Amino acid sequence: MSNQLNHSTPIIIVGAGVFGLSSAWWLARAGYHNIKVLDRWPVPSPSSAGYDRNKIIRTEYPDDIYSVLSQEAIQLWRDPLWKDVFHPTGWIYGTDGSKDQDREKTFLTAVSNTHLLGDPSKIIELPNWDAAINLYPGLGFAHDRRQAQVGIYADGQSTPKGRTPTFRGIYNGNAGWVESTNAMLILKRECERLGVEFIAGESGAVVEFVRDPANPAKVVGVRTANKTIWHSEKVIVAVGAYSETLLDFKGQLQASGYCVSHIRMTEEQYQRYKDLPVLNIARRGYCFPPNEDRIFKICNLDITLVNRERWPEPSCDWGVRSLPRDQAYHPTDSQPRVGREKTLEFARYILPEFGDAEIESSKVCWDVETHDDNWIVGYHDSAPDSLFIATGGSGYTFKNLTNIGKYVVQALEGKLDPEWKDHWRWRPDRVGLFPDREERNARFKFDLRDCDGWKHNAPKL
Repeated sequence: MSNQLNHSTPIIIVGAGVFGLSSAWWLARAGYHNIKVLDRWPVPSPSSAGYDRNKIIRTEYPDDIYSVLSQEAIQLWRDPLWKDVFHPTGWIYGTDGSKDQDREKTFLTAVSNTHLLGDPSKIIELPNWDAAINLYPGLGFAHDRRQAQVGIYADGQSTPKGRTPTFRGIYNGNAGWVESTNAMLILKRECERLGVEFIAGESGAVVEFVRDPANPAKVVGVRTANKTIWHSEKVIVAVGAYSETLLDFKGQLQASGYCVSHIRMTEEQYQRYKDLPVLNIARRGYCFPPNEDRIFKICNLDITLVNRERWPEPSCDWGVRSLPRDQAYHPTDSQPRVGREKTLEFARYILPEFGDAEIESSKVCWDVETHDDNWIVGYHDSAPDSLFIATGGSGYTFKNLTNIGKYVVQALEGKLDPEWKDHWRWRPDRVGLFPDREERNARFKFDLRDCDGWKHNAPKL
């Protein structure tokens, strides 16, 4: 094993979210038996991007690597371990034909990748809305109203009254959704069964790394909020949107917020939509079938939020960065007005009955986008044998809860596929070199400080 790693090596994982839990699980399954997972919160951590009602499990991705990994992940979700939380409903995936954020190109490339690299056997082509309605008649409710309201044509112009908005899509039965917080609890239970130790609270809230005084290029542990020092030979940093509270990532990532809304259905509406699959319009938004409480979750992807703050320590000069403002610390927060407006605009397009619905509750779900949408899974330059980074969810990684840890183990042991190692390495040297690749994540994002119409528990951000 590389870097003097053996099954008795003390390993600390900072963060009990998707990357952290999956890494702990795969390490324990591989025979490592000295693993501690530290987090301010007990599992499921409310600061994790995975802390939600549900997450999509799907296989359509515009990047070859994630197409392959998603195919593997969905097979693992079918293991009996997940039978109570994985719901293989399939999904309808489509495009409104617009060029904004490469929506049409993303859809076409992702579907092509499924045909080339995955399992297309359960794909049904949906050339227009009528085909989708024939497959799921509930989608046809208020169809006349859909025609009279706002849609988007490929030229980006509003749909004229009385004309059906542009749509092209597929139904893929090889997809579904998972009860995300319950899945995280299952994985914690499995980790504990295999001997992993979890530490939460002040003793688990890591504030800095401890380095060897005789060799600053070696991290020997972490210090937590109550000044506890936990010693370790390997430290894995898996804190997602909070990554830049511990390290300067030199422009490789940015904490980004996505607006999530919950609408309560009537019993009639619930009966109409309860059997729908997941609905997703490429880079515009998605929604889930309602749960038994008649709560309908919808997320718009037209806008992304940041929360820019300056590094508070005068000894650091990182410039402006985005830090999450999540409901674990700010429980009364809701989404800003622009998020609500874009959500209802998306509802008018996909389920017009809810185009003027009252949003019962909302939140901003924080994840971290890397500059090129690739994960960061590899050793950090400042401590290349002891400090390891596992982050970069970029809004799409929960489906890999079942397998991302497998590749963390391979990278720790020096066994990761060379091509994937190169994609996922610590890479500030690549920031800005491939503008076409970085274009989407460099897009305009709304700063919370400049937004209005949202509830929060402080007079100022």
